[in-house]
Amino acid sequence: MVVIESGGTKSTWVFHDISGQQKSITTVGLHPRELSSEKATLIASLISEHQLGNKSVYFFGAGCESEEAKSEITDFLKNFELQVKQVETDIYAACIAHLGNREGVVGILGTGAVAAQFDGQKIIRQTSGLGYMLGDEGSGFDIGKRMLQAYFRNDLSPELNQAIKDYFSGKSILHRIYAPDGRKIVAGLTEIAFNYRELVEVQKVLSEAFADFYHTAIQPLGNIKEVFMIGSVAFFFQEELSKSLQLKGCSVSAVEKEAVFKAYRYLSQT
Repeated sequence: MVVIESGGTKSTWVFHDISGQQKSITTVGLHPRELSSEKATLIASLISEHQLGNKSVYFFGAGCESEEAKSEITDFLKNFELQVKQVETDIYAACIAHLGNREGVVGILGTGAVAAQFDGQKIIRQTSGLGYMLGDEGSGFDIGKRMLQAYFRNDLSPELNQAIKDYFSGKSILHRIYAPDGRKIVAGLTEIAFNYRELVEVQKVLSEAFADFYHTAIQPLGNIKEVFMIGSVAFFFQEELSKSLQLKGCSVSAVEKEAVFKAYRYLSQT
């Protein structure tokens, strides 16, 4: 069995090799709108190297909400003689990783943001997840955008201003963030936010971002008292996230950086 968790920029494959050892491999992202012959070549090499042909595959990825998107991923993987058992969204993987077959609410805060209510079998309601142009409050991109807004308003301390200038290596910030990979560049500013998270201005950015995550993702699901979180932003800023949600009467019960390992364990036992 192979379990794959994929975002737009990378995918993580978890499986047991021929010696029985659990392995995880990180490779290119497999978003249904961004499949290509170059990616197919890389995946073919990975499958051959690790002898994964004919294995059962469970795929959980960003962009897999529609049946059309699921079919695109299924067809792509079947080209490598993989036995595709399930294709679902990344939030579904987050739900089974934390909850298994129990009810609950799970959120993802990574480059993007989404939350879902799970009934133990399926997602019955999903909120936020509108993408970086219309939503994704509390996400890595959102935090990076807020940092840049504060920078251009001259609301940051000199040392933080300099850190942002250094991040862009003296290049035009506006030119860089509107390049094709601009979303990734903006989201990368979360590293600076993490390194300077004790500063008042960064604390303000984080508290406002996570409060907005609550209002757009958690609050629409009802009177939620606890939420389970997945994602790098939730993982590295769990103290700030917990504090913001506690002010809203909601506790963060557990945080995982990735869902794939716990999802693999759960699927192995079912």
